[in-house]
Amino acid sequence: MKQMKKGFCLILFVLAYLCFVFPEKAFAGTWVVDSVSNQAGSRNYKIWVPSGYNSNNPTPLVMMLHGCTQTPDDFAAGTQMNAVAESNNFLVVYPEQPSNANQSKCWNWFEPASQVRGSGEPSLLVAIVQKVKGSYNVDNTKVYAAGLSAGAAMAVVLGATYPDVFSAIAVCSGLEYKAATSLNSAFSVQSQGGPNPTQQGTAAYQAMGNFARKIRVIVFHGSSDFTVNTTNGHQVISQWAQTNDLADDASDNNNITDTPSNTVNGTVSNGYSYTTSLYNAPNGTVLMEKWLVQSLGHAWSGGSTAGSFTDPKGPKASNEIWRFFSQQQNTPPPPPPPPSNDTTAPVLTISPAGGNFDAAVTVTLSLNESGTIYYTTDGSDPTNTSNPSRKSITNNGRITLQSNTTLVAYGVDLANNASAVQAYNYLITPAPMATTIVSTGAQDGYVATLSPTATTGGYAVSLDIYVGDNADMPLRGVVSFDTSSIPDNATILSAELKVFYTQGSLGNPWISNGSLVADISNGCLGGNCSLTASDFEAAVSASNAVLFPAPTSNAAGTSLVGAVNSTAFSQINKTGTTQFKLRFQNNSNGNRSSDYLLLAGGEYFLTQYRPVLVVKYK
Repeated sequence: MKQMKKGFCLILFVLAYLCFVFPEKAFAGTWVVDSVSNQAGSRNYKIWVPSGYNSNNPTPLVMMLHGCTQTPDDFAAGTQMNAVAESNNFLVVYPEQPSNANQSKCWNWFEPASQVRGSGEPSLLVAIVQKVKGSYNVDNTKVYAAGLSAGAAMAVVLGATYPDVFSAIAVCSGLEYKAATSLNSAFSVQSQGGPNPTQQGTAAYQAMGNFARKIRVIVFHGSSDFTVNTTNGHQVISQWAQTNDLADDASDNNNITDTPSNTVNGTVSNGYSYTTSLYNAPNGTVLMEKWLVQSLGHAWSGGSTAGSFTDPKGPKASNEIWRFFSQQQNTPPPPPPPPSNDTTAPVLTISPAGGNFDAAVTVTLSLNESGTIYYTTDGSDPTNTSNPSRKSITNNGRITLQSNTTLVAYGVDLANNASAVQAYNYLITPAPMATTIVSTGAQDGYVATLSPTATTGGYAVSLDIYVGDNADMPLRGVVSFDTSSIPDNATILSAELKVFYTQGSLGNPWISNGSLVADISNGCLGGNCSLTASDFEAAVSASNAVLFPAPTSNAAGTSLVGAVNSTAFSQINKTGTTQFKLRFQNNSNGNRSSDYLLLAGGEYFLTQYRPVLVVKYK
């Protein structure tokens, strides 16, 4: 009895060992469980092996990416893809997203580290494919990815970052490539749609790098999907139209567009109606399909209620996805990268390499061999794959810097050799702008009091500008400018007020009244731009804002130029009128003499003598 027990235990041990080491020997038509690990972490997965699997024959492989809160078992039960695999003899692999990677078990399609090749969750999913290939005879030209919701968005990422692995993808209630790059923006784009699909299509093509090729895409989306708005389904097709157009011949020439070649309407018996749009490749074969299902919510169309997020009233997505996959009309995968014995680091060239610039500067980044350039423009580390500021360029490209920037970049070749990290500072100081504003003539003139001691009464004349004393009354000039042409965000560097003699002066006000100055008003004196006698004593925004040096000539046409004090720059009104009140500092008229200037207003018949305000800004 003891010997029988010992022999029986040994048999169990051997069987267990064989099952563990040789998963391809597992019972056909049943689950096989395994896991992978790399620098991005580890993931468990399940494989469905159809009963018709034969290790002597290359077999297609479909990767199924579940949605948030789901599991491989739940997703398999809802999609019924295993039944389709059993009937059509292909392998199905279901990766599992654990809650410690995402609290809701969502694939992290929105994280920058999981939107590039060789990093994050895409690298783990490809590692699963490679491990499955090590255990089963997988047809390398027939590996596909399909997903729901977050899984669909991740399928899009896989198509863009690993076109040499996946030749077609199915996107059910998904989003375009890099629709979001953070969790917060992910919530926003789900309800409103992502960025411009043409822009994202170009980004996906760049992510393909040297492996670029056309990817066949089938999209399912419900018209009543209030979790991932239907807009996103349309954007997925538009994005892939742009990506495939570029991948077709490396040219953005609209050989492939998001305009359907054909549209077919249908209705499920006792179920929903739908519209199928077909998009052809240049050779006339179907490259993309979009199924818009009326009344379908956020669910797998035609799925079983045995799983979550399904609706059996829609067309059977699993059957249509396999039909689309199996009608593969694609080119073979691109050649593999150079052999790993390449240990020479690439050379990254950045031109110009930093410096001072007076306008936006375009910087060229290029590698001396095929590869990817990673960079940041905020001085942060581009070698950190989880850095949200990290961006990439394939082989070479250009970026335009509009403001002061610290550019940090390095390159990685196809053999994963990295160049040295380079950092450069770009100091961009735009050249100053200058504007010359002619005064508003109807608002120019002079105001006066009736007596040296009067603070009310007097008169105003809208004509030329007089400043000083005229017999028994002081005179003050008013000159008005529409300064709204100065940009609101401009920083004023300098300003000068220029006026001109018309007939020189009466007497010598410079001796009797002291210096000629101008007060400034941000807006109109007294709130009214029309001249009134009350402007004589009206409050100003800043006194003595301009000081005019005494001229050396008293002839007509002589200019008086005064610089606006920098402390008064803030009183120049960028949204409307700025007025100046010209006066002599001591024009009390105590000497009862006629000492005043005669200056041209904005309506003077010689236009070259009209007052001007010259403002420089950046």
